[in-house]
Amino acid sequence: MRLDHNHFVEKWSKFLAEELTTKPILQIDTFSFFFSETESRQHLVSAISTVNQFLKTSFIDVPSDTDFDRLEYYIHLHEKFEKLVGPDWSKPTRLMVIAPAEVKLAVRHINRFCHRLEQRPYQLEPMLRVEFDSYRREILALDDYALFGPFIENQRVYLDFSTLGKSLYDCYEDGLDPFYAGLKMQEHYCANFILKFGDITKRKSQAGFTAWLAQHKIDHTIIKNNGHIPLGYIVEENSLQSIVNCRKINTITLE
Repeated sequence: MRLDHNHFVEKWSKFLAEELTTKPILQIDTFSFFFSETESRQHLVSAISTVNQFLKTSFIDVPSDTDFDRLEYYIHLHEKFEKLVGPDWSKPTRLMVIAPAEVKLAVRHINRFCHRLEQRPYQLEPMLRVEFDSYRREILALDDYALFGPFIENQRVYLDFSTLGKSLYDCYEDGLDPFYAGLKMQEHYCANFILKFGDITKRKSQAGFTAWLAQHKIDHTIIKNNGHIPLGYIVEENSLQSIVNCRKINTITLE
């Protein structure tokens, strides 16, 4: 895999190399887009039970079969997750400081499988979200924002979202309004990245996003021209053809 050459990818690749040598990759999180709906439900319920048992209270409602089809339940999960972790990775709650590793991982899984299950109907998706067991984040520089673009091309490597909360585009995709309490523009980057092999079901059209902004009386040109509002993702590698055509990946080389 040959990464693109630009100012951001050069500093990100150094960051990635450091994480690869010191932090394990979270396997369940990384391969979650290949899990069946039954498996994703099981992971979510297990994570909720782990957190509730540690807190010795029913802090999060365990979903019923009908809850999995209710948008309101996923909003409930997002709100609970945000209370568990705090406003951002740099300002963790006491829970995320003192809790044992299995509880912290369960909190991550609540977020991961909430995102997997809230898209209805449930779909397997041709992508990997490579996630490290790390809370390290770096602040995006002003000129990094110019590199963000639509998440539409296949066989690409993209920088993953790493700021807690939902982006403006996430709110559009998830059927929320742009005044959602958990709205947070991306301010950070981390080592996590996405391997996107093919079309995914969740992505709605850019034209639809513009219409959604207009519906809520938000000027799209102001959003587009604001240097601190990222719309989309940073592309880090422009062709995964060599990976798509092989049966297994032995190594990923940073060049």
